[in-house]
Amino acid sequence: MNWIQQLQKLSADVDFIPPASLAVIDEAERALGGVPPELKELLKITNGLVCRSFRLFSVFDHTRTKKTWDSLQRANDTEKTNALGGDKDLLSRFLVFADIGNGFAVWDRTDGTIWFEENGSQDLVQTDLSLREFVELMVINAV
Repeated sequence: MNWIQQLQKLSADVDFIPPASLAVIDEAERALGGVPPELKELLKITNGLVCRSFRLFSVFDHTRTKKTWDSLQRANDTEKTNALGGDKDLLSRFLVFADIGNGFAVWDRTDGTIWFEENGSQDLVQTDLSLREFVELMVINAV
């Protein structure tokens, strides 16, 4: 059993979206200027997930618009996102990949670290967590 499947042991409230196809992931990568390898691998297992106040964004899939509307593409679109205040410079450096309930989680494209903003303050806090550790922590603490 992979670590994504084990998330259900941490919380019964985890709702998985069916995996994204390689074509859908490739389309998202082109639109976003790339997706970190760890996130790409996760999308092949589950195209996003929701656990109470935590949402790991999916890649948009035209065949599942209702489930994938709140997508990586939308979260990183300067005209549609609230993340990082829609700041073009920040959105070019960071990839918004999750809604943590009171802010957003972002991936630093320059060094692969995970950061988060709380309460829309645009004050970013760097973590030393891997994607797996971050997701597990968010699932455990989601309210």
